[in-house]
Order: sequence, then structure tokens, then C-alpha cells
Amino acid sequence: MAADAVTPVGGETATVGTAERLLPWGRSPAATLGLYASFVRLSFLKFLAYRLRYYTGVISYTIFISGHYYIYSALFASRAPGPGGEVVIGGLHLPQMITYVAVSWIGRSFYFNNIARELSRMVVEGEIAVQLIKPFHLQTVMLSEAVGESCFRLMMFTLPIVVVIVPLFHLQGPDDPALYVWTFLSFWLALVIYSQWNFLIGCLAFHLKNIQGVLRAQMVSMDFLTGVLVPFTLFPDWFQTVVQWLPFQGISYIPVMIFLGQRPGRQLYQALGLQLLWAVGLFILARLVFRFSVRRVIAQGG
Repeated sequence: MAADAVTPVGGETATVGTAERLLPWGRSPAATLGLYASFVRLSFLKFLAYRLRYYTGVISYTIFISGHYYIYSALFASRAPGPGGEVVIGGLHLPQMITYVAVSWIGRSFYFNNIARELSRMVVEGEIAVQLIKPFHLQTVMLSEAVGESCFRLMMFTLPIVVVIVPLFHLQGPDDPALYVWTFLSFWLALVIYSQWNFLIGCLAFHLKNIQGVLRAQMVSMDFLTGVLVPFTLFPDWFQTVVQWLPFQGISYIPVMIFLGQRPGRQLYQALGLQLLWAVGLFILARLVFRFSVRRVIAQGG
């Protein structure tokens, strides 16, 4: 092994292997997993400190669902019964429609996060320069923090909403108990899709500097595009065809339709596979876009 002589202050000569000096720093897979798991835990604890403000969200979500309940009740009451003696709109009868709306908002309380706004803040305030020199990948860190936030939301926000909403509106559960598990898995995939889409939107801040208008437009449109406000089956066929080629249905529409038993048999695995495909695809796309976007970072001052 080639060696270089090094003379320290004391005059003694030591040898340091050139190959050893040039050996790149690395981290084992287990250590990497532990690192990002710590961000999950820290995010959970951070939101736990502000848990009281989420209890007010139970009230607001109850109001949202109540509004939809009376709107759809009036809509169904205005329609004449079909051949089976029951009013069906968009393939759903009234109890299913109310369940659809309620589960949509319950799911939203679980997967929602502000990654786009947080990434935009880092870029505008210059904090992004500090984040880029740290020994981790910011995209994975923010996804880990989103997972920690969702774990907190599940315990302190989603479950209290379920306790209030289910008996209040007499929601129907699926006949097959296994659909509870598949729905829960589907909402976890929805979390990844939503997080990576938000990360992509946040990357626009590298190019536009101020994306407040984009964030407002996203806030208004996302509940509509994901199917939270209105089921896609109420729209024309051409709209449903377009939606099938977009990732938004994997955020809310697919999980809720699984819960309602509208994805039986093979369609269930196809729906989950589509969500998984979008989750992985958006993660890779976000990684590439972020790698390109950070080249535009300029730090001034000190």
C-alpha cells in the first residue's frame, strides 16, 4: 500500500495510507434507516406539543361533513327512484354517498401535510443552503417527517373524528372486514403520493422564488382533483378518463372506493398497484427535479 509521510508538530514522522485518506465517508443501511426513523419520531413529538389546536379541527371537519350531508340529502330527495325503488346517483345510493364524503374527509385528516409550503419557506429564507450541506437527503427527510406527522394525526386527529362522525351520521362499514386493512394500506400509499406531489410543487420555489399563488391554487384545487368534494363518478366519461391518467385519484378516490367495496376482487389489487406505481414514480421524479433545481441555489452574504 502506498503511504505518505506526515510530520506533526512534535517532529515525529507518521505514515498515512493514501487509499485510507481518500476513502469516502459512508453510512451503513441500518444506520441510514435509523437516521430517517429519528426524523419520524422527532416530527411526531413536535406536533404532539401543539396537539390542542388539532382538537378544533374535529369541529371544523364535522361542519364540512354536515354541509355535504344536507346537500346530498336534498339532491337525492329531488330525484325520482330508479327501477329498484331506490335513488342512485353516480353508482351510489344516499348512505354510500354520505359514507364516501365522510371517509374522504377522515382520510384527508390523516395524509395532509404542508411539505410544499415548508420547502418554499426554506428556499425564500435561504435555509435551503444549510440543509444541502447536511449528511442526508432533504426529500427523504421531509417524507419521514410527513410520516411522523401522519402518525400523530392518526392518533390525535383522525381517530377523534371517527369517534364523532361515525355515530353522528350512521356511517356504513364494509361487509368484508379485510377492506378495513386494505383501506388503511391504501391511505398510507396516498400519503406518499400526496407528499411527493407537494415536494414537486415546493421545488417550483427554486425557479419562481415566490410560489404563494401556486400554493393557494393548489389548496383550492386539490380537494376537488382528489375526489374529496365530489366523487368522480358524478362527472362525464371524458373527465373520468382524464383522471385515470393522473395521480390525484390515488390520494382519496381510490382508498374511499376500496372502503365502499367498489373495487372487488382483481380490481382491488389493480387499484393498489396503481397507487404504488404513482408513489414510486413521483418519488423518483421528485428526486430528479430536486437534483436539477438545487443547481439554481445562490448564497450571498455570510
